[in-house]
Order: sequence, then structure tokens, then C-alpha cells
Amino acid sequence: MALEEILAHKRREVDERKARTPLEALLARAAPSDRSLEAVLRRRRTGFICECKKASPSRGLIRPDFDLEAIARAYAPFADAVSVLTDEQYFQGHPGFIQRVRRIVPGPVLWKDFVLEPWQVAEARTHGADAVLLMLSVLDDEGWRACKAMADRLEVDTLTEVHSPEEARRAAALGAPVVGVNNRDLRTLRIDLDTTARLLPLIPEDRVVVCESGIESHADVQCYRDRVDAFLVGTSLMREPSVERAIRRLVFGPVKVCGLTRHQGAERVWSAGATMGGLIFAPESPRAVSLAQAPKIQAGAPRLRWVGVFVNHDPAAIGRAAAQLRLHAVQLHGEESAADIAAVRAAVPESTEVWKAVRVRDHIPEPDAFGADRLVLDTWREGVRGGTGETFDWGLLDSVPDRSRLILSGGLRPDNAEAADALGCHALDVNSGVESHPGLKSPDLLGDFFTRLRGPGRAAVPPENAT
Repeated sequence: MALEEILAHKRREVDERKARTPLEALLARAAPSDRSLEAVLRRRRTGFICECKKASPSRGLIRPDFDLEAIARAYAPFADAVSVLTDEQYFQGHPGFIQRVRRIVPGPVLWKDFVLEPWQVAEARTHGADAVLLMLSVLDDEGWRACKAMADRLEVDTLTEVHSPEEARRAAALGAPVVGVNNRDLRTLRIDLDTTARLLPLIPEDRVVVCESGIESHADVQCYRDRVDAFLVGTSLMREPSVERAIRRLVFGPVKVCGLTRHQGAERVWSAGATMGGLIFAPESPRAVSLAQAPKIQAGAPRLRWVGVFVNHDPAAIGRAAAQLRLHAVQLHGEESAADIAAVRAAVPESTEVWKAVRVRDHIPEPDAFGADRLVLDTWREGVRGGTGETFDWGLLDSVPDRSRLILSGGLRPDNAEAADALGCHALDVNSGVESHPGLKSPDLLGDFFTRLRGPGRAAVPPENAT
């Protein structure tokens, strides 16, 4: 779909709406916004603008089951702002989506459309928008200034989008306070994440910088979060079956909080940002639970993916537990051989992963040596199976370029969470490092742990302090 075709249709659409509702009528209904996009993105943490997008010209229908309220509820705890596509013809959006989202989320809501003139800025505000997208590929400098003046009049923030060096220089000269670097070329629809890196030197350090398009994972966020203030993410979230789990993986990476013993604890770790919860069925553990207790704990957070931890259990018993509790994975934490692991794999449902915990001393083994889907890397201590609260030498991971099947465990806590996250393993597995007592997860320690995983962001220099 050519950009010129989209803009021509938008011009006709806007002219028709203007004929029905003059600017004066819009301004009479447009109260100033009380939610600032710029303010939330200047906070000292990695910012996220999460998008509600049903379809696009490049992808077609992205999310057939487009439950707008459910998406907004999923975003509300973790998104600093929410972007809403309002174009009907090409994105299957609607102006009315803005108010529906705004009633649910606490932060500002961005009107994402092809804005051609100030009338649309006023229209956006009458629908409840707190910010509007202004694209320098669409607006010349005079048009941008006119739209910005209308936005300032209504106390609406602007996200000025650039893609080329010439547009970045224009944004800088115009004084755009919030600049979005679109990694997608709207004329070819190709995505190049290096676009952000190339344009950053052209944007003054006092401007808020948002990285747009092409962010697929927490690993992508890690690559840029010390260079930009926020990420605008839509498609990669919209195509996931569970938006609730997807936003947690994006912001924090996959995290399992193990040793849950109460339903309140399960609810707490889900709210903090975890995607997985661990139930320990080893009687020797101070965090051991029974099969009878497990469903009551799971009820506290049914949307967590649950992992059962077993030590030298009978494979048939593991299989029954995995089926009964609908476990995402079984974690074998004893002295299970490759043959034992094969027997467990045959016993559990096909959808259940089989993980093997290994105690790392002087090298990192290969998952295939055990026949496991993933390895959980714990710390070796003589005579102790796990739960030492100590880290192993993470430098051993330097010899393992592919860490996609490794889960980092052992001694994780808030003060090393960011360093652990940077190692690039598939997931983190935390237990005693976020506890006040064995089996009791501390809200403060959980909050601190996940805050560290989110990262402090670039934190743009306030305009008054910029040089």
C-alpha cells in the first residue's frame, strides 16, 4: 500500500469530517489534557508506549480477536502510555477507541493517525487524546508548526516522527520535544533497527527519544535502552496469544519466581511482572507443597505459566502432576540421568517442556547431553542440590554463544538482577533473593527486582540543563 494513496484517502476523509464539524465546534468541546506524554517519558526508567493495533497495510489483519478493553487492561500496569490507531480504512481503528482505552489506563493516550492539519489535533482532543503523532514525512515545517500550536493550545503533547537524517535535522531545528525514530521506511515498509543508531547523533540530548517499529523482544530493548528514553511497540505484542504475558516478557524478559507456597504470593509475583511461577514438590525443601495444595496456589495467578520442580520422582507421577496442574514445564532437580529424562518426557503431555537443573562448578554443559529442552543453571556446593543463595562464576557463560536454552538461577536478587539480565539467557529463575522468609515473597524485594530488570533508561537531560 503506497503512502501517497493512504494520504490521499486521509485528505478526503478529513475534508468530509470538517464539513460536518467546523473547528470552532471542536474547540468548544476540547478541554485541555491533564496527562503529559513528555513528563512520563522523562522519568528515570525505560519507558514503553504500547500500541492497540488490529491491522496494518503491511501486515494485514494482525489480531483477529481484538478485545480493546482486555488489551488496555493488560497494558495498564506496565505501559507508560498507550498508542491507539484511529484510522479506520487501513488499520481498522476508530476515534472512539481513545476514550475506551483512556478509561482503563492511568497514563496518557496517543492518537496515532496521519495528521495533516490542526483541525485533526482538535478532533483528537475531543475524543480524549493526550498526545498526537506528527510525522515529518507527511508535514512540512509550516504544517508542523501549525499542528504544534494547536496542540500547545489544548495542552496536548506531540510525538514528532522521523525516519531520515533530513527529518531528524528538521525535528531538531523545529524544537520538537519528543522525537520518535521510526525504524520502518513507510515507502518500502522495510525495517532496519540501525536507523535509530544512525539518527541519534542528530537529535539534541535534551529531547525525549522514542524508538519505534521493529522491537520484537526484551533483547531488542536491552540493545537500545541506554540510548533512548522509550520504545513504541505494537505489532509484536498484538500478534501474541496472551498480551498479558507478552508485555511482561517485553519489559522484564521471561522470569520465573520459584518456591511459591500461597495463592497471595502467586498473585503478588504476577502483579510484579513474572511470567512463570514455580511449585516445588521435593519434601526436603522448606518451600515444598503438595499436589493437593498446588491448585489453590495456582488460583492466585492462573495466567502465570507454571513449572513443577521434582527431585528423583517417578516419571509416571511427574506425568500425572503435569497433566493435572497443566504445567508449562517440569524441572528435574535431582540426579536424573538422560534415560530418566527420556522417561519423563514420554510421561508428560506433549506441550510440557522438560528442564534439567545442573549445578555449575567449572563449565556449562550442553542441554542435548541430557536430552532436556532447557537447562536451569544453579550453583554447585558439595552435598547441596540447590537453594544455596549463591551465584556461580557467570564468566563461564562467555564460552556459550547460544544461551537460548539456558535459564539462569542461583543467587539472583535485586542488586544483581540487571547484570543477570544482561547475560542473555532464555529466562531468569529467582527464589530466596526476593523472600522475607522461605516461601514468603517480599513485595518490596519483588518490586526492586523487577524495577532493576526494566532498567533506568537513558533519562533525557531536562531542557533547562541541556548544553
